[in-house]
Amino acid sequence: MKWRFVIMKRSLWVILCCLVFGADGLLSRVTAADAPSVTIALGSRKGSATPSRQGFTHTGGGNIDVAQPSPDTVVITMTGVAVAGAHPCKDSTATLTFDLMQNLEVDFEKPDIKKAKLTVEARVIGLLRSHEKGGGSATIAAPGQATVLDGDNKALVIVALPEHSVCGGENESVNNRETPEGVSIKAGKYTLHQAFAVSATHPRSLKLCKASSAEFAPDPALDPLWISAFEPFHGAAKKDFGFQVTIKVAPEQ
Repeated sequence: MKWRFVIMKRSLWVILCCLVFGADGLLSRVTAADAPSVTIALGSRKGSATPSRQGFTHTGGGNIDVAQPSPDTVVITMTGVAVAGAHPCKDSTATLTFDLMQNLEVDFEKPDIKKAKLTVEARVIGLLRSHEKGGGSATIAAPGQATVLDGDNKALVIVALPEHSVCGGENESVNNRETPEGVSIKAGKYTLHQAFAVSATHPRSLKLCKASSAEFAPDPALDPLWISAFEPFHGAAKKDFGFQVTIKVAPEQ
């Protein structure tokens, strides 16, 4: 009985090993089959988020996040906040300006692919606030725009979002998305130029009044001291705030 138990134990171990290595092989074959045949390789980049402040102001965030969730997709997100309040001696202005140049290289993984479809999608989510007694304003100072350039710096695709601004007590929740724009391309090197800016202003005043703000970044970019518990968008979900551009490539059918 003891020998029979040892033999059964070894047999079970062999079967288990076969199952594991067999599953590994199957996983490798599935992964290879599902791998995209057109890919994007990230090259060098030059990006900046520049604050400009005068008077009683606040800026926050200033992040430019470049992510590649899959070999055929690149996602760039710009997030920032600008706030301006009443200063007794001068006008207040706060601006946060973003600019990015990202080099990309599109590769064809299979020799039978001659052209690919490159698509660019953009969206912007955030909040604009002003106060009726303060006279301040909040704007998307430079509407979000993304341009894909070829090797000769010729624009192939341009995606732009509309302007938004509030003043005199107006408040606005912004959630815009542009339909993806596409273009037929060959394998080679390209450049993405992405720009965005948010701004808030407030005239000089001795009155105690709420600040105006352009909030396009997740917490904690905007210090809660700048807004009250009774502000119009209390409890808003902010994790997706910002200007985001998604670039995808796929074999052209």
